[in-house]
Amino acid sequence: MAKGYRTNERIEWTDARTGARIIQLTSYPTPAMCLFYASVNFTPDSATLILTCQRSACRTAPWDLWSVNADGSDLRQMTDSDGCGGFALAPDGKAAYFHRDGAVWRVDMGDLSEERVAVLGEGASGGHGFMSPDGRYYFTASQTPGNSGLIRERLPRVYRVRTDGSEVVTRTPSADDPWTLHSASPGGHGLLAIATSKRGKEYRLLDYDCQVVGVYTRSHDFAHSTFLGRTPEVQGCALPPDRALERIGIGEETPRVIASGPYFWHSGSSLDGDWIIADTNWPDDGLQLVHVPTGRFGALCHSRSSEGHPQWSHPHPQFSPDGRCVLFNSDATGIPQAYLARVSDEIRERIMSGSLSVTQRLRP
Repeated sequence: MAKGYRTNERIEWTDARTGARIIQLTSYPTPAMCLFYASVNFTPDSATLILTCQRSACRTAPWDLWSVNADGSDLRQMTDSDGCGGFALAPDGKAAYFHRDGAVWRVDMGDLSEERVAVLGEGASGGHGFMSPDGRYYFTASQTPGNSGLIRERLPRVYRVRTDGSEVVTRTPSADDPWTLHSASPGGHGLLAIATSKRGKEYRLLDYDCQVVGVYTRSHDFAHSTFLGRTPEVQGCALPPDRALERIGIGEETPRVIASGPYFWHSGSSLDGDWIIADTNWPDDGLQLVHVPTGRFGALCHSRSSEGHPQWSHPHPQFSPDGRCVLFNSDATGIPQAYLARVSDEIRERIMSGSLSVTQRLRP
């Protein structure tokens, strides 16, 4: 399909166990998936989102950026160049940023025009991309091989790029204090970084210059974690054998339990921090909608995904900015695709009142 071509692949259905309305956003027989669960996928009005689709059914095929409306209409391919990565949506929803061939690029969400923003340097390749909520900075992390190309000489680097192209700053963690960039705070508090040492993992809050401004914990680890909405706290899933969602603030060391019961696997927070959506595993109890103030929760829907080794088989659920939709992955059809589940007022009220159990049907 050519870049900019408009179509839709939506398939609407209802979860047989919960009654939730689901839209399958993609259905072409090549893999499609949401961005990293700590990324911003939606425009501020929650009307449009971005996702990635593999160009062909080949293991080494490139991944392109696509946009689609939240009702499943107007599916468009936004990039068609090999080697694109680190996709991040600008906070105003007008453009997306990514890196390609050692440079950062901007693609307009309207006319799909591309503009080179800044040069990272030869050999730079990377993973996820993040934006500061004021739109000033694009962040990405990569590994650049040393001269000999040996793995032991690979130095993890973090790039901070001004979106006006005026500056590129590189930060390289030392061998004595290795850390990795995890995500950017939706509330503008800084960056979440995870340092690994002989003591274990240390969760840190960094400023935009990658300097430590606070430490969450040096003794606790999460299965997966993100910021709790726009707050400076972190929420995450406890490691097995524990079965809980937890939250922690700067300097607290030991997290507080939000909810316990099923094994919460990956979790994302609403921007106000009042709700968490988490997939579950061992066994799969569906996507659980959790009310943070009360700790009450219930099944929103069931992804029907295999939840195996490939990342695209993990639902990785995340909220739209208005909290009315949940975006997730599933390979229920045999091919990974992207889905949206609607969060009704009814299910919110039933969860808050405690009248909905973990797997209870929503229908009378």
